Amino acid sequence: MHAAALESGFSLAVKRTNEDMMTNRMVNGTGAALLALSGAAEAAYEWNLPTSVTRVATEIYDLHLVMMWIILAIFVGVFGVMFYSIYAHRKSVGHKAEHFHENITVEIIWTIIPFLILIAVAWPATKSILKLKDTASPDITIKATGYQWWRPESRGNYGELIEPRPLSDPELRLLDGRPFRLSQLRGKWVMLQLDSGACAEGCKKKLLYMRQARLALGRNVDRVECVWLLTDPGAPDAALAREFEFEGTHVARAAGNPVLAEFPAARSSADHIYIVDPLGNLMLRFPSEPDPRRMMKDLVRLLKASRIG
Repeated sequence: MHAAALESGFSLAVKRTNEDMMTNRMVNGTGAALLALSGAAEAAYEWNLPTSVTRVATEIYDLHLVMMWIILAIFVGVFGVMFYSIYAHRKSVGHKAEHFHENITVEIIWTIIPFLILIAVAWPATKSILKLKDTASPDITIKATGYQWWRPESRGNYGELIEPRPLSDPELRLLDGRPFRLSQLRGKWVMLQLDSGACAEGCKKKLLYMRQARLALGRNVDRVECVWLLTDPGAPDAALAREFEFEGTHVARAAGNPVLAEFPAARSSADHIYIVDPLGNLMLRFPSEPDPRRMMKDLVRLLKASRIG
């Protein structure tokens, strides 16, 4: 009797355990199904375009919806006629296949209708594209400055990067009277200084630093030229002029020429040595009393990045 009671109790416990397991499986399965449905709903929601925040974006979104409805109408119409024709003209109800060739009227119709749909859609689409290009009344104006030769870094370059600007190209005169233009040096990097013909100590230092930095480039020395623009009618010492012209420095008279005003400076343009890129753009200036070794490092970086000069 005890054995029968124990067997009966064990059977009841096993039955309850199985029922609990089935219940847990049903709950877990229902939860998984709901999660899957919610995930699918979320994924379907993400298929749509993002919420528009501008007037033009709203127009584009509305045009997108119009196109979707047109496509849906064409889909339903074409496949509806096709399936109706298949069903209504099936062989089992006594219809026989007809043998016929092209129908000019039908061909004209199915050519004209898509053309009209295309024109109807292209008109608002073109208006929206033109609005995207219209900058007459911008919501915000962003000014971006691009540096062609290397990306400026806070501690990477010694010279001060300035907003690139093309220099004008007036005809100047060398000391011997020959005409000279800065455009004659296009395709090369140019170190340029502005100073008076008297060439005080600071002027001589700049000439020396330019010469040292250029000669330190070794095999790349021919990629760099030096220019000294005279800011007054005075003539430099003949020996000094011959020395630096021999070292690749072009000395040109620019007294009273508007080109002298194109070199930005905090105090005086005579304080700086400027860099002009191979396209004729003023793009960098070295500080007063520059370090020729650090000047040379900047030049090496520029020459390494440049492919045309």
